Amino acid sequence: TVAAGEGIGCLEVTTSGVRLHTSRIEAARLREEEGADFEVITYPWYSPPAVQRPNDLELDLTALRVVLSPDERERFRALGRDAARALGAAMRMSQPSWTERRLAGEIAREAFARGIQPVVLLVAGEDRIHAYRHPLPKDNRLGRLAMGIVCGRRDGLVIDLTRMRAWGDTNVGAQYEAVLAVERAALSATAPKATVGDVLAAIAAGYRDAGHPNAFAEHHQGGIAGYRPREILGRPGDETVLAAGMAVAWNPSLPGAKVEDTFLITADGLENLTYDPDWPMVEIDGRPRPAILED
Repeated sequence: TVAAGEGIGCLEVTTSGVRLHTSRIEAARLREEEGADFEVITYPWYSPPAVQRPNDLELDLTALRVVLSPDERERFRALGRDAARALGAAMRMSQPSWTERRLAGEIAREAFARGIQPVVLLVAGEDRIHAYRHPLPKDNRLGRLAMGIVCGRRDGLVIDLTRMRAWGDTNVGAQYEAVLAVERAALSATAPKATVGDVLAAIAAGYRDAGHPNAFAEHHQGGIAGYRPREILGRPGDETVLAAGMAVAWNPSLPGAKVEDTFLITADGLENLTYDPDWPMVEIDGRPRPAILED
């Protein structure tokens, strides 16, 4: 990522050795793929050490910018449309023989062609999609299943979305249906005057209802979007009050499955900023949600 003001972990260097402090989301990938061969100290994604909590710049400005002006909303709508088409175009042209890096390159190409900088770009194929929630693209083949994740920036604003494609994979359907059920709970709870903590509680309950009570702790669940991939990362008990004009991007996930779009909160409900008319959809509570594109 080139958008965050902090890294995914920090090193503690002492005379007796080196320790890596990182979220439980990242620990396995850092050990297995990035060669972190020293002691790893983990913490829950929702409870980072104090040194990794928001810096003074965020505390000064975040509350002032999370309610978007009419002009910002129009820019976000245009960005969302173009980002959805960019990611959709790359996912549709992908093939099982492609590597994750090739798909990432195509996503970046489609994004840059529309003036969008992919500040976060993650890709997983069949071999890695079940193991890592933040899969930096590697040389592995996509195989029967692929997931593309992009946080795209243009004119300062950052939009968040995820799409999945399958070529004959018969195992992902149930996981994806469960993720959609959790997202349904999140979107139903997202409304003016609700708090971020209210939505996080609904998400946790959604995982329990879907038969995955431990999944809430396995990955962050999204939060308020704007000028960073997440202006405010949702955490249990967060008392930030949602309001019309804020944008949110929740991203419930299970091993092998994830759903994510960016929504604008309005007085009349939620507006999907990253809707792609060319992507297959499934209707959830009258709202079109992205299906897995299947061959």
